[in-house]
Amino acid sequence: MGNSESVPIPGGGTEGYHVLRVQDNSPGQAAGLEPFFDFIVSIGNIRLDKDNDTMKEILKQHVEKPIELTVYNSKTQTVRQTTVVPSELWGGQGLLGVSIRFCSFDGASQHVWHVVSVQPNSPASIAGLQSNSDYILGAESVLNQADDLIALVQANEGKPLKLYVYNVDSDIVREVSLTPNSAWGGEGCLGCDIGYGYLHRIPISVDRSKSPIPPPVNKPPAPSSFPDPSQFAAPVNIPPPSNFAPPPATFPPAPPPAFTPQSTSTPMVQPQTSNGSTDGHSHTHDGHGHSHNHESHSHSHTPSPAPAPAQAPQGPQQSVSS
Repeated sequence: MGNSESVPIPGGGTEGYHVLRVQDNSPGQAAGLEPFFDFIVSIGNIRLDKDNDTMKEILKQHVEKPIELTVYNSKTQTVRQTTVVPSELWGGQGLLGVSIRFCSFDGASQHVWHVVSVQPNSPASIAGLQSNSDYILGAESVLNQADDLIALVQANEGKPLKLYVYNVDSDIVREVSLTPNSAWGGEGCLGCDIGYGYLHRIPISVDRSKSPIPPPVNKPPAPSSFPDPSQFAAPVNIPPPSNFAPPPATFPPAPPPAFTPQSTSTPMVQPQTSNGSTDGHSHTHDGHGHSHNHESHSHSHTPSPAPAPAQAPQGPQQSVSS
């Protein structure tokens, strides 16, 4: 999970009331408050950024009346609005039935201990800790440093210790009671490997209370702004293609030429390869080439027949070559 500072809090700041415990059937449970992950940052649009009696006084003024809470969740890194009804009639302690403490939620997602592995028949196994999916969130005392959990366990050798554990598979926070014992028959007093740090934080999850994403709706294509060409097409009865075959044309034979036509041809010239400035040249642009070779072209010009002269030409016909 990332740093909670990346989520804007209405009113600013990184302080609020950390929800440590939510009693069953309490107004806090009915409002959906989640222990250890939720921080109450505002009540009735009043920012709770100081540790005073503001929240307590507002709750007293709204007994059996709904009031809105602004809550930051460190697991989903989101801010949401929820409505709670403070009550003295629900059957438990407090108007909300929650245990809270004022603190900063900056870096709250960092202070978790990942249960990497659990040895059989160890105190951790007897307490029900599960490998990989369990994360120790805290205890009845505040745990803010990596060594705080180790010191707490060592200080409670042979005594029951209550821990709050979150399971990523069930998405539930539960209370776990275990008794550290160095003489259980294995390594350590808990018999489990615990990881702390960036690689052992709780994965960012989504709010499972949100409705699922609806399936995409297949909408009909938007009407075009251009008119349908068929509206302007005049109906035409087109006959089969065989009806359009033109009749064969008859042309009179061409008159014989009165003289021998002159012919012009291009002489064969070997292209130069040193600089390419020849009749046969090529151009290459980025991988493709165009080649023009005048050696393979022949041009023949036959003038149209002229009127018959009064007499035949006097000299022999000449052939001109360029």
